[in-house]
Amino acid sequence: MRARNKVAAALSGSVLMAGAAVVTTAVPAMAVTPTGGCWVYSAVGGSAVDSTDTSAGELSSSLASWGAGADYVLTTSGGSTVGDTRDMSLTFNTGPNNGGPAASGTAYYYFSVNGTNLPPVTKAFNAPGFAAIPGDTINGSFTIPAGGNNDVVFRKVIYDIPSFTLRVQCNGQSSGTTGATGINPATTPIDTNVTSSFSAFAVATATVDGITNQNVTNAARAGDVISFTGSDFTSDGTASAELCDVGGGACDAASATTFAVSGGTGSGSVTVPAGLTGAKVLKLSLGGEAGTQAITLLGSPTVQLSIAGGGAGTTVQVTGSNWDPSKSITVGGYQALVGAPPPPATADTPVLATTSATGTLSASFTVQDSTTAFIGASQRPGPGAIFSVAAFTFSGDACTAKEGLATTGECSLLEVVTLTVTAGDLKMSKNAGDVAMSGITLDGTDQVSTGSLQDVNVMDYRGGDLGWALTAKFSGLSGPADIAPDKLTITPACAAAANSDDTVTTGSQAAFADDATAVGLCSVLVGDLGADNVSGGDVAADADLLLDLLINQAAGDYTGTLTLTLS
Repeated sequence: MRARNKVAAALSGSVLMAGAAVVTTAVPAMAVTPTGGCWVYSAVGGSAVDSTDTSAGELSSSLASWGAGADYVLTTSGGSTVGDTRDMSLTFNTGPNNGGPAASGTAYYYFSVNGTNLPPVTKAFNAPGFAAIPGDTINGSFTIPAGGNNDVVFRKVIYDIPSFTLRVQCNGQSSGTTGATGINPATTPIDTNVTSSFSAFAVATATVDGITNQNVTNAARAGDVISFTGSDFTSDGTASAELCDVGGGACDAASATTFAVSGGTGSGSVTVPAGLTGAKVLKLSLGGEAGTQAITLLGSPTVQLSIAGGGAGTTVQVTGSNWDPSKSITVGGYQALVGAPPPPATADTPVLATTSATGTLSASFTVQDSTTAFIGASQRPGPGAIFSVAAFTFSGDACTAKEGLATTGECSLLEVVTLTVTAGDLKMSKNAGDVAMSGITLDGTDQVSTGSLQDVNVMDYRGGDLGWALTAKFSGLSGPADIAPDKLTITPACAAAANSDDTVTTGSQAAFADDATAVGLCSVLVGDLGADNVSGGDVAADADLLLDLLINQAAGDYTGTLTLTLS
């Protein structure tokens, strides 16, 4: 206790000695001497470092200095947008003076941002005997919480010296009295005057309210007018709106316009210029703050046919892309083009369909009219119609190759070949017989029994884009005594046969948790269907089994079931 008291007295004296030696370092501009002072006290066993409980004993009797000539400066740098990481750095030339033997421990530096406390930044320190704690630079970081002005405050520092169960706390408290109701830096901490401020940009919000000619708010084409609202700006003024690349750069000058922001909110519209297509964002910006909203700018619509020709009654699957999303579309037959497009319609019965949410077309159309030279689709009837066609060759059932005695000439007939492929089944089979675990002879030690699953063959003949999973459940074993399911560990082994290019995922080694919990053996995921993206083929599934048995396992015969489920 004499050594502890000596150090305690030395530290107590150190923060009371105004004329102690200091370690001098270059002090940045705008450095300030922290308000308040320091207090020495005994740590309460098991208490948090920043606990205000000083009932274990106070060694200070009056407020002490932060250090002779102490200067502190707090700076921040880095991110400047809400949600970004901002770095902070506290630099000081000297800490409080130690008037006794050397001491060491951990210093806890506390900060706040806009009044919200941050977790402390910790750093080891060494206080030389009869000298000041050396100056240092303390680095930390935080997430920028708000746009506009942000205030960072150095609240306090606590030097924790566990070898002597002592703490020295320095903060902005300017009073220093002892006792249970005493007001001092340890019992009633106050933030210091060491602060730093910076301005951050908020992430504004861009919202598409509507688009002319569209039923959606995430796709438009040349000539469409995009109406928008911008909000969450931290200042008012004239904001800009433009269409840009996905990253917010390479903005298109032809789309740029301005709108007024008042009370942090404003609205306006942008007209999609010709020639601008692909994945873009609507970018609204003001004074460095910006908000974006993703939008797809549609290009020229396309039509593809499943078959390029045929006779009367031929059914053609018509697909396409870059159409107005979620809107009605008309698919029809068209004659050869004479004059300006579009060509005149044939007598074929038009088909009405609805495009997908991404603007794709899928429809089935039957050709009957012999004058059908194109199959096409159209949206937006009238002067602003969107139209696209693909060539179709109509073939009759008879033709003349040479007339009379002509020596030249030829003709062609088309016969459409159709095929129906019927999906097979997803099924499995196993080798005959039971799973025979290796027998054991009790010998006064824990033992294991091993075995192997009767091989299983999974057969996927569906020809689709579907995956599957094979799982197992174990009932446990019953006999002279019960053996719980969790005593059995299974190690799966799976391999695709030559007729399958699917990627097979083998389950991990695992113990059965209980009789109701399945363990994965083999699976084929939808994204692992091979180069053709079509599931199919055989997979062989096997598994090693290991059963843990205790010293005092009851002798006798045991049975149980492994249930394999294919889904």
